[in-house]
Amino acid sequence: MLAEFELEFQDCCRVLRLRGSWELQNHYEFRNVLDDILAHSDPRVVLNLAEVDHIGSSIMGAIIGFCQDVSKSGGAVYLAEPSDVTRATIRLLHLTDFFEIYSTERGAIDALCAERLQLRS
Repeated sequence: MLAEFELEFQDCCRVLRLRGSWELQNHYEFRNVLDDILAHSDPRVVLNLAEVDHIGSSIMGAIIGFCQDVSKSGGAVYLAEPSDVTRATIRLLHLTDFFEIYSTERGAIDALCAERLQLRS
């Protein structure tokens, strides 16, 4: 399956849903999407990986860099519903402690919104 994405704003955050096989050839397009998200103030992002068939190391590298950039700007990135393939890649790269992972997209959105409210209090 070709690499596809869908981006929408929900509640307090942007939800980026990836589908298909994400390889090196998708890296620049993916980085452009991430850079556009990063351009917004207070970026809060849920990255839904439920329909990812394969995720290459260059894409994982882009996600790691994006998470670091978002964190520096005061935002947060949560992963939601990672596919079995994505979970295996995260484990293989020893990144389970790096990412905040939620079993549902709704759970990740709710957690981001709650965190945002706490920061504003």
